[in-house]
Amino acid sequence: MTATTYLDWNATAPVRACARAAWLAAQDHAWGNPSSIHGAGQHARGALDEAKRSIAKLLGAKTHELVFTSGGTEANALALAQAVGPIAASAIDHSSVLRNAPGAHLLQVDGAGRVQLDGLPSTSALVAFQFANNELGTLQDVPALVAGIRAQAPQARILLDACQGAGKAPLHLNALGVDFASIAGHKFGAPKGCGLLYVRSGLRLSPLLRGGRQQQDRRSGTEDAPQTCALAAALTEACAEQETETVRQRELLTACFARIQLQLPAARWLAHEAPRLANTLSLAHDGAINDTLVQRLDLRGFAVSVGSACMAGKGEPSHVIAALSLPRDRARSVIRISIGHLTTVAELTSFADAYISEINRLA
Repeated sequence: MTATTYLDWNATAPVRACARAAWLAAQDHAWGNPSSIHGAGQHARGALDEAKRSIAKLLGAKTHELVFTSGGTEANALALAQAVGPIAASAIDHSSVLRNAPGAHLLQVDGAGRVQLDGLPSTSALVAFQFANNELGTLQDVPALVAGIRAQAPQARILLDACQGAGKAPLHLNALGVDFASIAGHKFGAPKGCGLLYVRSGLRLSPLLRGGRQQQDRRSGTEDAPQTCALAAALTEACAEQETETVRQRELLTACFARIQLQLPAARWLAHEAPRLANTLSLAHDGAINDTLVQRLDLRGFAVSVGSACMAGKGEPSHVIAALSLPRDRARSVIRISIGHLTTVAELTSFADAYISEINRLA
C-alpha cells in the first residue's frame, strides 16, 4: 500500500500528542464522576474546571458561558433549538446547521463565499453563519455581519459556527458580540467526540435531553473530564503555534498553486480573493470530474477531498460550490486541499506534480 500524504485536515486532524497525553493522564488520575462529592469525584471536578478555565481564556469567553458537547453537530443543534420563530442561515453553512433548520431563509454569498445580508427577514429569531467555511476557507467579516444583523433583525440571536476556524485563526467570542458559537475539537487535534457551545452570559439555554441537570441544567449527562482535558491541551497548542503556522501554511499553499498553474494555466483557486484560512485550497480545473480525480490521487498516495466529508459521495457539486454559481464543468472539478502543522514542502510539491499529471490525463 502506498504511504498516504494526508491533505484533508479540514475533515479531521490527527490527534495531537499533547491531547493524547492529557487524555491518558486524566483517565489515570481524573476518571471519577465530577458530580460526585467524594475525593475521586472532586479530583475529576478539579481537572475539569482547570481545563474549562484554559479553554475559556483561549476563546475569549467566561467559563460559565461554555457548554461542553459531543462536537460541532450537537452544539449547532442545541443553539438552533433555542429559536422561537424563523431562522436564517447562509447558503454555504454546514449541513449540521441547514438540516437542523428546515425551511430556513437562505442568505446568499458572493463569488468568494462572503455572506450577503440582502433580504434578511426582519422577523428572524436566529441567524446562523460560519466563522470560516470548511470547503472554501473563506473567513467572514464577523463584526460587520453582527452589526448588520442587529440593525435588520434586532431581536435575532446570532449563531457563529466556528468549528472550522477555531485554533486556526484568532477568535475572541466575547468581543465578537455573537450569542452562540460552536466548536469541534477534532478539527484542531483533540479527539473526536468533544466540542462545545458558547452561550453569551444572560441567555437561557434549554437542554436537548433531560437528565441529571449537569452543566447548569443545559446539557445533561456525566461530564467527561478526560475529553475536556484533551480539548484544552489541543487548543492550547494550536493557539500557541497559530501565528507562525498561518504564515508557513499560507506560503506552502501559495507555492503549491503556483507550481500547478505554471503547467496548468486554466487551474483556479476558488474564493482566493477573500480573507481566508491559511490552510485551505479549493482547486478547480474545467473538464476534470472531482470524484474520479480524488480516487486517482488516492491511488497515488494523496488524501484529498471533494469538500465536506459528511456530504461526500453524492456525485454532484456540494451546496457550497453550487452557491458560487460556477460554470458546470468547473463546479464538477473542485477538490479541496487542506493542510496542517505536520504538512511539509516536499509533500505539497509531490502533490502538485501528481495533480498536474492526473489533470493532463482527465481534462
